[in-house]
Amino acid sequence: MTDPAQLPFSEAIDFFKKKIKLPTSGYTDVWQEQHSLAFVVAGGQTDALVTDFYNALLTAKEKGTGYAAFQSEFDSIVAKNKWAHNGSPGWRSRVIYDTNMQAAYNSGRWQQQWALRDEMPYLKYVHTSLEHPRPWHQAWNGTILPITSDWWITHYTPNGYGCKCRTDSLTQSQAEALWKAAGKTGPDSEPVIEWEEVTVGKNGSNPRTVRTPKGIDPGFAHNPGRAYLDPHSVPPLTGYEAVLKERATPWPTGVQRPALPTPTRVPGSVRLPADTPPIQAVTDFLSVFDATLDKGSVFFDAADTALAVSKSLFVSGQDKGGDNFKWLSAPDKAKRLENINLLAMTLAQPDEIWWEWVKDATPEGKETGRWRLKRRYLRSFEIDDSKEYGIAIFEWSDKGWTGATTFTASPKNNEARLRYFEKLRVGRLVYGKK
Repeated sequence: MTDPAQLPFSEAIDFFKKKIKLPTSGYTDVWQEQHSLAFVVAGGQTDALVTDFYNALLTAKEKGTGYAAFQSEFDSIVAKNKWAHNGSPGWRSRVIYDTNMQAAYNSGRWQQQWALRDEMPYLKYVHTSLEHPRPWHQAWNGTILPITSDWWITHYTPNGYGCKCRTDSLTQSQAEALWKAAGKTGPDSEPVIEWEEVTVGKNGSNPRTVRTPKGIDPGFAHNPGRAYLDPHSVPPLTGYEAVLKERATPWPTGVQRPALPTPTRVPGSVRLPADTPPIQAVTDFLSVFDATLDKGSVFFDAADTALAVSKSLFVSGQDKGGDNFKWLSAPDKAKRLENINLLAMTLAQPDEIWWEWVKDATPEGKETGRWRLKRRYLRSFEIDDSKEYGIAIFEWSDKGWTGATTFTASPKNNEARLRYFEKLRVGRLVYGKK
């Protein structure tokens, strides 16, 4: 019998696609509701490892290929990345697969149930584990409560590692028939929640003491779909400023969009003459990051992400090893050369950084079926001499970078400028200048 969590459907797939990938030192680094916004593998400390697992799980979710297919990919990913994980391969691969598939499935289910709450206003807790029943979960079996009950904030399924319990929707008439059959006159009273403090991650890098309801494994006392739909339900992260602070456009009701950044005023001379030698332009760019033509550097951006900066950023395949930078001086790159100082300023001190998962493709434009993370750096400028308003965009991914600077004399007021700036806000905001 196919596991329901294995079945692909759009809400579950979208939930998974919109997560930000984060390296972690242990499973306590990201907690409860934060998992609805971030994809992590406990102890996965490199971008490459986490991205490989993300793609393997996304394939499983989109195609419904199941655990066996993921397990075979798990072994190759571990070998490729030389990952020394805790536990046996079979146990670890099963935990990673089940936890992510169950969370995506139940998040998608909640989204569907919430959309149909007027037609199906009740939820029923259904306990399904026969091999290893958990007494608390058995006690909740058959509980019928309005979908708006706060009890579902902490007790919506799943409620632990390997938990296969589910939450079913009921119409008014279906709920009435069930509680009448049980000799009741209405829905159940909310089960009393008994709380306990538990210390988790004692042997890891980030032990923490948490408050959790009895019967629920620490870290599972949240509703993944509700956290996904409601950004206000996610508490601020400690040590992970890169996780979502605001949602992407279109903004959910009641969520205040980020204010328009104050443009940086710069003299017209910041733009290089069109006939500037490319080698001089590249040298100026690299100097901002303490790099030279002979030696690159590692730069940590405003979201504390490490980026390798060297002259190779400006070298096309046929020019490797040279310093003529024909790629940068090509006619269609003229504006990039003239505005290279603004691009450097944008990467070094952006107004905002946005992260977006995009479909990977070959140079010919054919989709590979994989996804990669693109980082977008935005900064607004105002040229003193001409009063032009402009925005510099610097995008970075493992496939390289692109940069563009667009100036216009038209947006005279803040509302017009905000509309102009907001078109460039794509994905999730991970940094905003205070």
